Amino acid sequence: MSLVSALFLVFVAAVLLLYYVLPKSFRFWVVLAASLAFAGFLGFYTLLFVVLSAVICYAGGLLSGPSKSNAARNVFAAITVIINIALLCAVKYYNVIGLAAERLNTLFGAVDGQNKFFLYAVPVGMSFYVLQTTGYILDCRWEKIAPEKNFFKVLLFSTYFPQLMSGPVNTYANLSAQFEKAKDVKFSFARICDGAVRVAWGFFKKLVIAERAAMVVNMIYGNHQVFTGWYVPLGVFFFAIQLYTDFSGCMEVVIGVSHMFGIELPENFNCPFFSKTVKEYWRRWHITLGAWLRDYLMYPVLKSTPLIKLGDWSKAKFGKKNGKKVPTYIALLILWFAVGYWHGGLWNYVIGSGILHFIYIVLGMIFEPLFKKIRPKIGADKIWFRIFQSVRTFVLMLTGFVFFRSASVGDAVDMYAAIFRRGGAALNWTNFCVSGMDLANLIVLIVAVLIVFAVDAYKYRPGEDEEPRSAIAFLRSRSAILLWAAFMVLLLATLIFGRYGLGYDSGSFIYARI
Repeated sequence: MSLVSALFLVFVAAVLLLYYVLPKSFRFWVVLAASLAFAGFLGFYTLLFVVLSAVICYAGGLLSGPSKSNAARNVFAAITVIINIALLCAVKYYNVIGLAAERLNTLFGAVDGQNKFFLYAVPVGMSFYVLQTTGYILDCRWEKIAPEKNFFKVLLFSTYFPQLMSGPVNTYANLSAQFEKAKDVKFSFARICDGAVRVAWGFFKKLVIAERAAMVVNMIYGNHQVFTGWYVPLGVFFFAIQLYTDFSGCMEVVIGVSHMFGIELPENFNCPFFSKTVKEYWRRWHITLGAWLRDYLMYPVLKSTPLIKLGDWSKAKFGKKNGKKVPTYIALLILWFAVGYWHGGLWNYVIGSGILHFIYIVLGMIFEPLFKKIRPKIGADKIWFRIFQSVRTFVLMLTGFVFFRSASVGDAVDMYAAIFRRGGAALNWTNFCVSGMDLANLIVLIVAVLIVFAVDAYKYRPGEDEEPRSAIAFLRSRSAILLWAAFMVLLLATLIFGRYGLGYDSGSFIYARI
């Protein structure tokens, strides 16, 4: 079941009706039943794996609880975390392990190099809920939370249907508190309206913009032997539009639906393309993934005995100021390798979503003392410099997107080479229209992107930790009629200009396939 489908909207409407009509004591069971049903709609293996992950999560929490010795707790936490991560790696990344893939293909058979069992068994959203359940086990071991004794509460935490496919990545402390709070939430027409506007905004981003931009992206990335020269940066730029509106559109739907139930999920985007540095960008893009990796990977690595000893050694060797940076750089390398590997397990992901950003951030840290001296001399507080910083950061992100979208590292390198390759298709309107992007589609895309840009410009706050302004709150403060008008405009625009229909797979979100 796609998040951008009529079936999903009917499903949500039915669950909402039961949620608010039945006694409040039934709400927990309504949402749990809906979550399991939704996982079942996604496929038998999705339901099987998400329940299995919940069982591992539940057992790991209890076995890692404070009632046992530290040694036993460490062993149980390590075993359950390893099992949880191993399931993810076995299902999602088996194909990158040559010998294992070869043996499995021999055992089960293969279709176009993909193992038959894993071709149909890969559960949707596994990369997201495995992080959540792993975080729960570690929180129990570190005594951030008490182990939950009610299995069904852990099961709901693992399977909560709005966020099952694509996140945001949540913690048990946060989500369980939201479930508890939602028990007493009264039905509110304003709440339903606000959620509906966010859902409509998500549909608009996905179906009007992302699917339309994908036409150009698929044409250029799929045949960069022909579409060379300026076509390549054009394709990369269109992919940035596609990826942002695809993923942020998904989050709008997820957060909007959850808001209708009185369950508030954390925001996953905060105007990332306005960022002035790569470091800031990653605090605004996929926020919950970055927070999870920071809290459950980078900080524990920094506090580990080997890195503490390395820090002491490097301080003695290079001086206190420079020496303390060594373990930080190593922890950052581990963090960014993990980010890249999580995105797909292939080297193009490791480079494009990981190592490149590690290099950018470390270089920024190294040259920061020099930048501090230069900024006052060039008027760094002026608007033109801030625009330059945002454009520069955006261009740096595009370099990673080349690897992210390409099929392999070799394919990405060939994309770069295609910029300078001669003899390809001439850059003209006729060749551009081969993608299906005729004048009418291009006008729709430009207008829609400008609307998204205007909304993000309104929401943007320069402080990375500042809450973005709410466009919905702004409209509601002016008039409830204005908010409904915005909803109707989005709905009509999506119905008229959205790319969907029989035989058209517009429901496959990019991050749902990760």
